[in-house]
Amino acid sequence: MPLDPITSAIVSSVIGSAVQEIANAPGPTAPVPAVGIPRILPQDTKKGELMVVSPTSGSIDGQPVALAPGVQIRDPFNMMVLPGMIQGAVPVRYQMDVSGAIAKVWILSQQEATGR
Repeated sequence: MPLDPITSAIVSSVIGSAVQEIANAPGPTAPVPAVGIPRILPQDTKKGELMVVSPTSGSIDGQPVALAPGVQIRDPFNMMVLPGMIQGAVPVRYQMDVSGAIAKVWILSQQEATGR
């Protein structure tokens, strides 16, 4: 059953407007860590800049290090991330296991990295 020209024009206009709104909408933005709620990190962590080279190796402040097989990496929201998700050098606090491999890593927010 064909639509009359007026109904067709209205439907076409509504659909066109919706598609244009969706196309012009800003993309999702990265969430911002909650301000004022500090993370409590273990006392024996060290501070450095981590660059992941492969799933089993990386560097801290330019010095090569091994990543432990069960390395736990947490982002500024305390969510677990995989080593392959880290792009470039990031400020971190970290702990090593008894073999000298990096076992736990906390990626620092900008506020945590600057110490404010």
